[in-house]
Amino acid sequence: MYRSLSARRPRIVKVHERVYSAIDYAISNVLFVITDESVVVIDTTESMRSARAALKEFRKISSLPVSHIIYTHYHGDHIRGAKAFYNSDTTVISQEGLPSELAQLGRLLPFRKLADDLQFGLSLDMKERGISLAGHAVDGYVPPNFTFGEEFSFEHGGVAFQLYHTKGETHDHLMVWLPHEGILFPGDLFYSSFPMLSNPMKPGRPIVDWADSLNRMLALHPKFLVPSHSQPREGSEHLQSVLTNYERAIRYVHDETVRLINRGFSLEEIREQLRLPDELARLPYLHQGYGTIRWAVNGIYAHYTGWYDLNPATLKPAPRYARDRILVEVSGGAEPLIMRARQSLNTGHPQLALELIDVVMNAQPGNKTAQALWSEALEHLGASTRNGVERNIYLAAARRPLAWPKRRRPLPPQSAHNGGYRKSIPRDMAHKQESFAE
Repeated sequence: MYRSLSARRPRIVKVHERVYSAIDYAISNVLFVITDESVVVIDTTESMRSARAALKEFRKISSLPVSHIIYTHYHGDHIRGAKAFYNSDTTVISQEGLPSELAQLGRLLPFRKLADDLQFGLSLDMKERGISLAGHAVDGYVPPNFTFGEEFSFEHGGVAFQLYHTKGETHDHLMVWLPHEGILFPGDLFYSSFPMLSNPMKPGRPIVDWADSLNRMLALHPKFLVPSHSQPREGSEHLQSVLTNYERAIRYVHDETVRLINRGFSLEEIREQLRLPDELARLPYLHQGYGTIRWAVNGIYAHYTGWYDLNPATLKPAPRYARDRILVEVSGGAEPLIMRARQSLNTGHPQLALELIDVVMNAQPGNKTAQALWSEALEHLGASTRNGVERNIYLAAARRPLAWPKRRRPLPPQSAHNGGYRKSIPRDMAHKQESFAE
């Protein structure tokens, strides 16, 4: 499981004479490359506070000015601390798709804030969170003043930098390669967990491109791997093995999902039976502490087939609360369902208990006994999972049984002028990103 902020130990790790990684100052690392004339910063964390703390410690190693900031991609945990490193002479570099990716966030700022609150457990006590951020903080993002398409190379202070567009975590993702030192910065295309190929609350990701990008990394035969999350790694033979296995795992889940789709299996059936081969599943850097295979299957299935699961009952479903009212009625009231949910929970089946009690909650939102059992089942699920995001979602819902999901809430009134909701997001807010990370 990912460690919460309270369990982190901020430190600067020396990778090479020229390269240092600031780890555990936030959810993502700050990566420093020391040239003969300056410092090049790769990624900047999600907050000014954590960025300043990392820089303060790094200044014990080098006092050279920051000449370049490189964003590996647009996610907030990589760009929001930039002002801590920026000066008027700093060149800020990104792939050319980053500004448009950020602008896209402006359309869903309220929902993205909710999604981040759930994913990173921001409503929970710090010690309870499975994975977290430094919190909602002042935005220190600096827009790039130089962007590129597929490749860009530059030399500064005796160090050669090669930047390549490598899709995967996002469409604007890039990797940084120092050819003379054999050092690769993969951004978020590798970290010590099964990757988040499909986030349950955020847009789909280019999964095949992710595997292809890892093959491009393998072709470089790096001596050092310095990711933006988790510890640096070194050793050519070790890195070839690690990157090969990571690529194999992604490709396997994708290809097996597609194969089973074509054999007529439903989404539920694929989720239940698809597992990594044992030789991959046992690798510590492929544990499901962040991404999960089930979520990856969901994303792949939706990408290729759309939202219809081929069950006619789900093509045009009745409102859940209407169906669940009838289920409670034919069960003889809420009590039999509550008793059966309690039995499931007591025998070690909290997910079944949650689904049964959800029927009662939909039919009778004010049922206090159901609310208490709902929270208890979620507490069990949160305590038992090794996945940090799952833990946060379960525990946040346990604390507020009526807040999520919203139950039978009517739609807000529509504008008579354009058919849209009256409250809209001003266009000039698109750059004010509230989504920290994915």
